[in-house]
Amino acid sequence: MENVSHCNFCEHKEFDFATGNICGLTQKKADFIKKCPKISFDVNAKEKIAQINQEYKAIKDRKVDVIGHLVLYSIIGVALIIIDIYFTQYLFEAGWISTASIVGIAVGLSLIGYGFAPLVNYREASGAAKSQKDRLDAILKTYDYGYDINFEDENYLTAVTLRRVK
Repeated sequence: MENVSHCNFCEHKEFDFATGNICGLTQKKADFIKKCPKISFDVNAKEKIAQINQEYKAIKDRKVDVIGHLVLYSIIGVALIIIDIYFTQYLFEAGWISTASIVGIAVGLSLIGYGFAPLVNYREASGAAKSQKDRLDAILKTYDYGYDINFEDENYLTAVTLRRVK
């Protein structure tokens, strides 16, 4: 884990256009190993904790919708393919040969693909959000901090409560 990720939560973080994030106390880039002895968690940490957890929660809340979308469009696509197969058999028995069967199967498969697209996006977004949350939790654990969050409170300063674990 890079030192800069620790600095993103610290109150002493400053930004310099020439060098990037620097420590407001030393006016230098972070040069500690594992833990910063002068880190201070308050407003920046609460804001980042609230942001990361809200993104994570929003993605997790979409899970039922994504699965419903997949099931609905898969059922419609499979039904269209089955109907198209029977329709093609009917036309063939009547002495007709048509390209409608190819079009019907293509539309059915497209609908099934359309059902899977949100699932793929959900899995990617969920993985990224989980990774961010895990990184946040690891940084706070390094400094023996934990947090409680109230998602109903819209003000992140009061929604996030930092606490010492040990």
